Amino acid sequence: MYKKLFLTFALLVATIFTFNVCFANDGVQGAINGVRNVVGGAENAVENAAKDISNTSKNVTGNVENTMTGNHNTNKNTATTTNADAKTNTYAATRTATGTTFMGMTATTWTWLIMGIVAIAIVALVWYYSMQLRSSNYDDRN
Repeated sequence: MYKKLFLTFALLVATIFTFNVCFANDGVQGAINGVRNVVGGAENAVENAAKDISNTSKNVTGNVENTMTGNHNTNKNTATTTNADAKTNTYAATRTATGTTFMGMTATTWTWLIMGIVAIAIVALVWYYSMQLRSSNYDDRN
């Protein structure tokens, strides 16, 4: 019985391997081509959409740049005309605030002084609490 079963199995395997055409391979190849076409179409759609977005962005940027250049030129011409008119008015202003100080120090000096005091206080508090934790007889064995 085993000889017949072995002989049948051997003939079946030999028959399968003697044919050049594999039906599963042809079906898989068609599926592969279908997937490749779908992916290629999606890739083209995404690429075209990206190009459209890029072109739109370039157009908008160019339009904004042209508008801003026009506004700049208009303002420059207006400022030149206004400055020419202002020179004939002979208006002169004097500065009234000349670096206000409090107790002989400027605002920047006071800011650095306060930041230094706060830094020293923070270091002192950290040192105080670390020394307290190290020297206390805290026991947490309940």
